[in-house]
Amino acid sequence: MLLRRKSIFLTLWLSYILILLIPVSGTFVLYTNMEKSMVDNANRSNLAMLEQARQVVDSNLQEIEQLGIQIATQPKLQTLWTLKESEKYIQTEEAVRALKTIRNGSRFVDDFYIYLRNEDTVISPNLKTDATTFFTKLYPLPGKSLAQVRSDLLTGYHYLTYLPTTAPLDDPMTRNVIASAISLPLGESNNVEGTLIMLINEKQILDLLKGIQSVNNSSMFILDATGQVILSSNNQFKMSPELLSQTINANGYKTYDLDGTTQMLSYTTGKSGWKYISLVPKNVVLERVNEMKKWAFYLLVLVIAAGSAAAYWMAYRSYSPIRDLVYSINKGKNVPRNGLSNEYEFIRNSIATSVAEGKALEQQLAGHLPVVRANFLTRLLKGEVDQSELTEDSLAFMGIRLPHPFVSVIILEVDESRDYRIAESDRDRALVRFILFNLSSEFIADSGYVTETDNNRLALLLNVPDTLEETLLSRDRLIAELKGVIEERFRMKITVATSSFHLGRLEASKCYNEALNALDYRIIHGINSVIHYDEIRFLERTYYHFPMEVEAQMINYLKSGEYEGVERLLNELYQHNMGSRDTTPELGKLLFLNLLGTVLKVTNALKIDEKQWQEGSTDPVKLINNSTSAEDMLKKLKELCLFICNSVQEARSEHSERHHERMKTYIDEHYNDHSLSLTSIADHFGMTPQYMSGLFKKQYGINLTDYMIEVRMKEAKRFLASPGMTILQVAQQVGYSTDIGFIRVFKKMEGITPGKYREMQQRGDNLKDS
Repeated sequence: MLLRRKSIFLTLWLSYILILLIPVSGTFVLYTNMEKSMVDNANRSNLAMLEQARQVVDSNLQEIEQLGIQIATQPKLQTLWTLKESEKYIQTEEAVRALKTIRNGSRFVDDFYIYLRNEDTVISPNLKTDATTFFTKLYPLPGKSLAQVRSDLLTGYHYLTYLPTTAPLDDPMTRNVIASAISLPLGESNNVEGTLIMLINEKQILDLLKGIQSVNNSSMFILDATGQVILSSNNQFKMSPELLSQTINANGYKTYDLDGTTQMLSYTTGKSGWKYISLVPKNVVLERVNEMKKWAFYLLVLVIAAGSAAAYWMAYRSYSPIRDLVYSINKGKNVPRNGLSNEYEFIRNSIATSVAEGKALEQQLAGHLPVVRANFLTRLLKGEVDQSELTEDSLAFMGIRLPHPFVSVIILEVDESRDYRIAESDRDRALVRFILFNLSSEFIADSGYVTETDNNRLALLLNVPDTLEETLLSRDRLIAELKGVIEERFRMKITVATSSFHLGRLEASKCYNEALNALDYRIIHGINSVIHYDEIRFLERTYYHFPMEVEAQMINYLKSGEYEGVERLLNELYQHNMGSRDTTPELGKLLFLNLLGTVLKVTNALKIDEKQWQEGSTDPVKLINNSTSAEDMLKKLKELCLFICNSVQEARSEHSERHHERMKTYIDEHYNDHSLSLTSIADHFGMTPQYMSGLFKKQYGINLTDYMIEVRMKEAKRFLASPGMTILQVAQQVGYSTDIGFIRVFKKMEGITPGKYREMQQRGDNLKDS
């Protein structure tokens, strides 16, 4: 896309939008300051109204305090707790009249009465009765039982102690009051005779706060000096400690989050210690502001959208000529814009970029060309290519030239490359394929192409002008030279299979199949051979030679342990069936499997465990079936027969001590021979190494190779006692070519090196002489 960060169009458009955002940003800043000012004004207004309410309530509280002092110091009332019991009747009447007189002069106090503790009676402006009747039937406090009244008000010392009461919600006739208690006589905290209880109607205080609450839908709380909620506009008489911690100062206001709602908190403290708290939801105060804010936001979005559209149109009109020029240059290509400041620089660099991309594309195509060519040749050989893909243009694109009408295929199968490879690894095998591929390409030159079809198989596609004798001779010379270089220089063995010549490029798949069929005859012709399809295409033999009487002779020879007779029969059968090389691979495998079946019959009859024949193998059938040639099958079959014959001979002479002693004697006499080994000893006695090793260990309880090492080490110690011989000479005297292998074996057997052993022997001899 051309419209990027550094595009001229974006520069123009963003410039116009920036001009538009200048007044918008100023308006936003102005609105933010206005909202903050409104919140501050609301907080100050709430605090001012709280101050007004506080002043009125404080004045009435002073009136309550004066009323309490007046009652406590009234002479006629003092006789209630100063006169004797016999003199109180007349004084009680006068006390009731005095209470009536005092009540008529109080506006804020709804009612009051005196509780005498010694008599447990209550005297009010209207009556005198016992406390139980008064607080349960006549004047019960809303929401307070008699026990709560006695514990909270009628006991202990009080001076203007306030107790809120709450009427049940289902009792509209009962009103909430605030009870205030003063102990009598006044100031006697240890000798309390009675309690003056004054009831304040909550409605009078709520009427004072109603103006604040109705204005901003606030929640009002009044707390006494102890932090107890005396009055609440929503009947909640408990405040959270977190909220109380926000009002530890005398007065102020702040923003507070309560139950997920932002509240505007205002509070002030009166002279009496009462605290007045107001909680106003912020959204209530800013309801009108939020509404204006919403409309302002809509207007802002509309202005920005309209301004952006207008800025886009103006930028588009200015950018159109430049855009048309850039599109014309970039048409049909995707030229990168990274690092370019604008379209002008893009126009200047587009030509150079196009040239550089063209060169890079050519290099990339050249790098992938061998892979594309190899894939095409593989599909061509396997018959997966249509005639439409064989046009001259398609072939020229892949760098393939097939100018001649006839084609043929040569397959190279790597049979043996261990002499060249260092290790059995994918890397070394890939190196072998790489060498053969390059070598074959060099020899075939312009006459065709080489491609890999399998891990160890190459296919050479020849393209020749005719099928004359000279062409066939040229092909054979090519095969002979290539095979000779591979065998001599790289010490590899390969099998070569060729197809017939066919007319037409699409016949390459038929040639490939013919070469594969010829390669199957490797089992007959053997590895490292050259097999031509033209020589085997007319073979029609459908049987192999293995008469029943020959099978009976082989069974008898095996049972009698006569390996020479078995070997002669196997050679005759191989020569009769494979000598003429007119047997098909399938018949050849079937013949050897039939011979293996005969041998296995004998092992079963003689109860011989054929698993001991080859170490690491448990299935003779797999060993025969996986062989690469008939010669290999014959060799493995002979080894199995030799194992059986040796087993038979062992059964006959198992207890022959003389035969075993001959083995030990042979080792004792030839221990200094460098070529002495398990294989050479087995060849000397006409046995297989496995059979001989097992026979020796069974007789003496030690492996034959271990016994040979013991003999050599024993003789080495004797030679080491002679100071005139070097370590190398001692090693050669006991059958080692070099002293390296001798030192390693000696240290393994004796725990010390030969030199150290000689030094210890000489030291011991010196001690004896001393």
